[in-house]
Order: sequence, then C-alpha cells, then structure tokens
Amino acid sequence: MTDNDDWSPETEARLFHEGVELFNEGEWFDAHEVWEDVWNMASGPKKLFYQGLIQCAVTLEHVRRGNPRGVLTVFDSAKSKFTTLPATYMGVRITELLSAIDRFIDPVRKLPREMLLPSAGRGLELPIDLAAAPKIELKEDKEER
Repeated sequence: MTDNDDWSPETEARLFHEGVELFNEGEWFDAHEVWEDVWNMASGPKKLFYQGLIQCAVTLEHVRRGNPRGVLTVFDSAKSKFTTLPATYMGVRITELLSAIDRFIDPVRKLPREMLLPSAGRGLELPIDLAAAPKIELKEDKEER
C-alpha cells in the first residue's frame, strides 16, 4: 500500500505501468493489488477507470481459479465502469480490451447452466487457454493524461 504522503503523479504513473506489466505477464491478482493502491487515491473518471481495470484483472484471475460464475459477474461489473469513459483512456484502448476479454471468456458463457450455479463452486477446469489471455497495449494519448 502506498502512503498518502508519498502520493504524486509520478507514483500514480509508476503503479499504473507496474499493474499493466503484471497484467500482461498473467499476474492478474498482483495487478489488481497494485491498481487498488492507485484506485484508493483516485477520484472522478480515474477512479472508475482503475476500478474497471481491477475488475478486468479479477475476471481473468477467476478464469485461472476455475470460478465461472465469478468470471461472468465480475466482467459484467467491469464493463459498467467504463461506460462514461472514452474508447481510449490513459493510453488503454478500453473498447479493444473489453472485446478481447469478452472473446476470451466466451467459452465460459457456453458452459452448462449447472456449472454457473453457486453450488458448482470453484476450482473447475474451464475450457480456456490461459496463455491466450488478453494483454493491455498502451497507446500514447496526450489528451487524456
């Protein structure tokens, strides 16, 4: 956790990029933790942006942990965080990221209904190749910084 006294735009940028790197390495839980530090300090559109990124990372972590219900519910929540933001925000092509995650988790939507019930639990083997998980490619966009 970052101390409030150490908070600066440079700290935010460092943590944001560290989270992107972790996300792209498939370290989704760790990315979520890093972005949570930034989210706690953010306000306005940035707060929603970071919350959406956190939930995207958690969605993918649910895939890893075999929790199909969590995959779908958290991703639905993630999408709602980005609705008021432009298609590209802080260099993240939000529309492309959400589409990539949507395609990646599509096999979960096709699972038998009983696998999506709370009673199905976690630790299920999901028909998804984690190596094909979406990555975040940053686009330089000076207007949104």
